[in-house]
Amino acid sequence: MESKLTVDARVVLLHNFLTPYRVPLFTELARRFDLEVWILGDIAKLREWKGEAPQEAFRRRHLPRLDVPFGSRYNALLLNYTLPRELRAAKFDVLIACGWDAPAFFWAGYHCRKTGRPFVLWSGSTAAERSWYRTVTLPAVKSLVRCANAWIAYGTRAKEYLVSLGAREEKTFCAYNTVELDYFATNAALSDEERVSLRRQLSISTEYVALYCGNLLKMKGITELLQGFAAFSKKHDNVTLLLVGSGRDKTYFETLARTLGIDERVVFVGYVDRASLPRYYGIADILVHPSHSEVWGLVINEALACGVPVIATEVCGAVADLLRHGENGFIIPVKSPRAISDALAQFFELPPAEQQAMRAAARAAVAPYTIQRAADAFVSAVRCALEES
Repeated sequence: MESKLTVDARVVLLHNFLTPYRVPLFTELARRFDLEVWILGDIAKLREWKGEAPQEAFRRRHLPRLDVPFGSRYNALLLNYTLPRELRAAKFDVLIACGWDAPAFFWAGYHCRKTGRPFVLWSGSTAAERSWYRTVTLPAVKSLVRCANAWIAYGTRAKEYLVSLGAREEKTFCAYNTVELDYFATNAALSDEERVSLRRQLSISTEYVALYCGNLLKMKGITELLQGFAAFSKKHDNVTLLLVGSGRDKTYFETLARTLGIDERVVFVGYVDRASLPRYYGIADILVHPSHSEVWGLVINEALACGVPVIATEVCGAVADLLRHGENGFIIPVKSPRAISDALAQFFELPPAEQQAMRAAARAAVAPYTIQRAADAFVSAVRCALEES
């Protein structure tokens, strides 16, 4: 039975965007302590995600802001100009900030240090994230890390990175990044009739399906995926590549698929909402996540929950905790079409019994990483911050 740790505390959580995959976690946190989520930006400006969380799920506010097209990995800097006044007026016991890609998080750390209020820093960043922006801001990031009384990490690699920046290891808690496992597993379990119907709808005539799910951006490694799939397809004509998602580089990838001569074997599905997404895992044999940079990669959790093995690049934060090479997937180097081709061949050339064993291993690997377990880590961090301060 899952534990239900709670703490009597009023908590304000600063988060950059309200994304659909955060709603279950915030809903669970609201059951553990008195939570109010302050949202800094508008996700609709960046992604095609639709819908808001039910109003009763947890209390939240959208802070006023200016969007400056420069700076963060979202190519826009969020300036929440009312935050200093909001923090002075707010009555809370602990403040949680989710990372350092907006000025608001630095101001929050400064405010808590100045006023002596408990501060928790929640981060998924890893040492694999290398960019000029990270290099330039590193001194400020280290200062922010030292402002905290406790720390929360997405997983093992994020914890190691936080500690390298100055976090205290014994006060750094792993709230392993995850999704609603039962939801994905249940809704991906299609009947034969449903599976045939969806494949027909997508014009899939091959025996097997390799799936990509996410933003259609070059930084996600889709160029290498298409190149690797083209090489793989020269010897394997029984697999279709399904790309689920939208993004600014979609036209480029469609052209590349035609140039490589694989356009008849590649299906661009477009945006799929959360309610329909598990069905695509339900017809997939393997997920390929070839990102150049990824703090975690929640699609890995989703796929494993559905019993779908995963091919992922070594820079994805999730691979350290969720993937075992050759058991429930394959860990490959970044920007390597050859590695993608070889991993696809290695999987699809396995006997059916061994493919099924990898499916079982996929489900088993992700089973411990629940929303409830993540919430326990948040409670522990909040308690630690209260004691430390």
